[in-house]
Amino acid sequence: MKTTKRILMLLTVVLALAGCSTLRTASDYDKTADLNSYKTYNFYDKGIARVKLNNLDKRRLMAAVETEMNAKGFTKSEKPDMLVNLVVVAREKTDIYGPAYYGGWGWGWRGGWGSPFWGGPNYVNQYIEGTIIIDFLDPAKKILFWHGQGSGFNLDNFSKREERLNTGVKEILAQYPPNAIAAR
Repeated sequence: MKTTKRILMLLTVVLALAGCSTLRTASDYDKTADLNSYKTYNFYDKGIARVKLNNLDKRRLMAAVETEMNAKGFTKSEKPDMLVNLVVVAREKTDIYGPAYYGGWGWGWRGGWGSPFWGGPNYVNQYIEGTIIIDFLDPAKKILFWHGQGSGFNLDNFSKREERLNTGVKEILAQYPPNAIAAR
């Protein structure tokens, strides 16, 4: 019986953690901008210098953006139509799970019908949650014309980190161009 309770408790914690691992994305854009006029890109150097990631992750993030931009038909250029600015915002996050559920309605251990009760330890998960922001800037007009972000990225988790960065960037940039989203 104790083993069953422990398995149920562990399953509850795993499901709760799995539910928190998805990236939440959103985007916004300048509705007056002619998005079809942008064909070439490069990174905004001042923005890249301020990205608060280690150099490995910074290169991974830039590579993921390059892969997605190239897949969308953009060409990297020294004199680009648009600049890609990257920002990573981090904050401490604490998730608390528990106490776990034990028992249920039915025959109690002292005899008679009993009610469910709660007990056991709380489980605490502390980590750094990141938000990846990708902005498209028009260098000629000096304006921001598209903003995309994905929040919920666990920056403390090194498991499959490159794969998760690629997936996150892909989910964010799937929202560009905005008209493609409306057509779906």
